[in-house]
Amino acid sequence: GLFVWHLKNTGIRQLPCRFVHLWHVANDRLITFQYFTFLKRMYVTQYNKDLSQRAKPKSDSVAFPFRELQQLDQDKKIIHEIRRISPVHQPLSETSSRKELREMKSAAETEDSVTPVRAESKDDRQWKEMKLRLDDLPGILARLSKIKLTALVVSTTSAGFAMAPVPFDLTCFLLASLGTGLASCAANSINQFFEVPFDSNMNRTKTRPLVRGQISPLLAVCFAASCGVPGIALLTLGVNPLTGALGAFNIFLYTCCYTPMKRMSIANTWVGAVVGAIPPVMGWTAATGSLDAG
Repeated sequence: GLFVWHLKNTGIRQLPCRFVHLWHVANDRLITFQYFTFLKRMYVTQYNKDLSQRAKPKSDSVAFPFRELQQLDQDKKIIHEIRRISPVHQPLSETSSRKELREMKSAAETEDSVTPVRAESKDDRQWKEMKLRLDDLPGILARLSKIKLTALVVSTTSAGFAMAPVPFDLTCFLLASLGTGLASCAANSINQFFEVPFDSNMNRTKTRPLVRGQISPLLAVCFAASCGVPGIALLTLGVNPLTGALGAFNIFLYTCCYTPMKRMSIANTWVGAVVGAIPPVMGWTAATGSLDAG
């Protein structure tokens, strides 16, 4: 029992020292192994290069364009070689002179054949005047006068005439509607005449007749005058002077105030509201003859 107790005490006391010794031994072995593997790697790379790590060779697909470039360079070098020029003092043979004359004639003929094609292409690219047909004239004038907008203006005038507290007069109603429609056509035509440079820059308005050159500006002005003068005359003489004055004032307001103010101030929307409100008032004045509430 004493012997066993002595062994236990000595083992417990020597246990830390043994752990330290084992740690040093393992560390030394590890360092030795690391250095051994490093020396082995160095030896292999120096004396046996086949086992060393090498980069992979480039594939043919990568090297192929470079070969093509080299071939192209060689071809260029061969093509651009300068031929020897015969000395000046040597006389030219008759066959060579004939060949040169033939080549000059063929070159001149080819140039003559090519130049008309180029001239035609340039002519095709130039602007050409559009020919006006009489069959297309009514549709062009309808688009010039904005026929849908004119119909809306006439409908508002009819609504104002119908709202008046007076007996319905068919003749006065037709004259007022026709005069208002003609005045609206004149105002819209003058508006398009003034806005050709601006309409050509917008997708919504670049197909208008004056922008495309389907009619001349003189024809547009003549059409506006032929609509405006009879329209105001019908409203003044056939209905009453007050309605005619309102129609003339509306044409002036739309063409001379609303149109140029589009690019100057946002107040043009207020002027446009007045322009849109005058036609119902014209229907009212056509029926009653005054601006009173009735």
